[in-house]
Amino acid sequence: MSPIDRNEGWNDENDFLSGALRGAADEMPGAEVDDLHVSFGVVRDRVRRRRAAKIGGLAGVSLVLVGGIAFGATQTTLLGQGDPVPPGTSQNAYTTPEVSPSGSSSQSATEVPEPSRAGPPATSVIQDGYQPSWIRDVDASLQCGMPVADLVTTAAGWSAASVGDIYARTSAFDGEPSTTWGMPAHIAGGEGSFDVAPVLVWSQDGVVVDFGTNVFEAPGKTEPLLGPAVIEPDHGGETVEAQGGAFTSCAPTATETSDTYERPLPEGDYEVRVVAFPQTASGQWATAVSDPVAVRLDADGAHTATGTRGGPATIEPPEPAEGELSRFVLDRSTDWVTAELTQRGYVTTGTPSVTAECESTAPADVVTYEVVQPSTNEALGSGEVPCDGSPFESDPVVGGGEEAVDIRLTSVPDGVARFWAALAPTSDGGNASAECSASNLDMQYAPANSPSPNAGTTAQAIVNAASACDSERMIQLATDHGTELMSTLQTPEEVFGLPENDTLPYETLVRLLAGTTGVVNGGDPGNETITWPRVDTEEFADSDDAWAEVVDAGLLTQAEADAQRADGTFGYTGMVIGIDQSGTWRYYNAANP
Repeated sequence: MSPIDRNEGWNDENDFLSGALRGAADEMPGAEVDDLHVSFGVVRDRVRRRRAAKIGGLAGVSLVLVGGIAFGATQTTLLGQGDPVPPGTSQNAYTTPEVSPSGSSSQSATEVPEPSRAGPPATSVIQDGYQPSWIRDVDASLQCGMPVADLVTTAAGWSAASVGDIYARTSAFDGEPSTTWGMPAHIAGGEGSFDVAPVLVWSQDGVVVDFGTNVFEAPGKTEPLLGPAVIEPDHGGETVEAQGGAFTSCAPTATETSDTYERPLPEGDYEVRVVAFPQTASGQWATAVSDPVAVRLDADGAHTATGTRGGPATIEPPEPAEGELSRFVLDRSTDWVTAELTQRGYVTTGTPSVTAECESTAPADVVTYEVVQPSTNEALGSGEVPCDGSPFESDPVVGGGEEAVDIRLTSVPDGVARFWAALAPTSDGGNASAECSASNLDMQYAPANSPSPNAGTTAQAIVNAASACDSERMIQLATDHGTELMSTLQTPEEVFGLPENDTLPYETLVRLLAGTTGVVNGGDPGNETITWPRVDTEEFADSDDAWAEVVDAGLLTQAEADAQRADGTFGYTGMVIGIDQSGTWRYYNAANP
């Protein structure tokens, strides 16, 4: 239904509604008549406040059945005027009447019909005037149910703009998957700085119904959550992720003091704006507000309706590969875009790569992407995926640590129909066929290098895996044995992931076990530890043969050996490996500080 012109048509339609309802009331027996006459004033005021509310939305005031009888043949005309948004026409597929702080509104001559909505309007689930605590701290005037026209940029020189489709962010780790909303946004700098992520602010019927997620504090912490980038004055800007919750922040539960919310926004059509929070030189928070984007929310998620549709699509994303970390899927083959980022693991080895496919009406198109560490907005890798349907694989992506990383699309041509990209271990698994520092090292383990048969068996297994650059086997050995690696803070994945770190553990382990002799060096009585190289023990600390052994094995140069031997405090300071007589790999670390 088209919004009502308050200056010309409201009184006529109001009088018609009043007469229809009161006429129906007169036909009702007993006290129901009085109830209905009293209720009408409440409904009339509610309709006035909601401005463009549909007549069919009068549920909840015991008028549904009576209204159906009273309207009769006129119901189709009154309720059937809502048409879908024409896709691909503009960023803002429909406009909302301009609302002043006093609640009055005016109608634009270029306004197009508001899209039809399923389910109750969002304003029926929010609490007018409620302020999530984090929004209250930013600006006391920001309230749920406020006119969206009052949501304005207050930071001099700052700007915010949406630069891509809204997408679902789904974390699929242990337990039930959790979903939030994300949208690529460009934030340009003015006076002050910007160091927290922007949010997605949802509105419907000209009022704010959600302020997104708390971007100022990490869950369970009180210190500020450092955001995607620090943008200084006169900076050209950054492309970052605007964040939103899967549940409205304007419908607090009984535990609202902890800012937990359990009510999703109803299905329907909304306007979504990117709002950034720059901090001025005086330390005050301000806002930078983007133009609205039309978003449809339905059972399948949130969808934008911008750009030119890409037409039919034939490519299909494959099933997730073993160890897949992140995946982005974009479908623009219909009137409403569907996009989702799914995260399943952390980058700990530095060995994954991006595989992708893209299909477009123009095969020469390319989609550009970045693999981004969200906490710092650092791009760990980037690439261009051709949209001719051919398979794509990137170079290895290094970094990320124990953090789920994003795959972000930085440009998507209008003709793209479907795109998918996945970050997962490379096709060779980072194992036997991947090169490492020991791949061309021709050194063989000799059983005589260990005084213990069981320790020798483990040493042989380590040399075999390291020489083959088999990271899976190396990680498995260190994990199964509970080996202390480098320091107690490093995991087997961090030490033996490919490509290697600067200490070259594969080559070093082979040179230790195949090039030097192990000797008993303390440990539990009856299960003593065998240490390589023997020069690290007190017995051989001043042995010419033991020092020559580490030089011949390629662990030290002669100059390095001479310098370490001359230092009477520490002696040998290179890498050491210990395996006990039962065959347990005890440690691999530096001999002395």
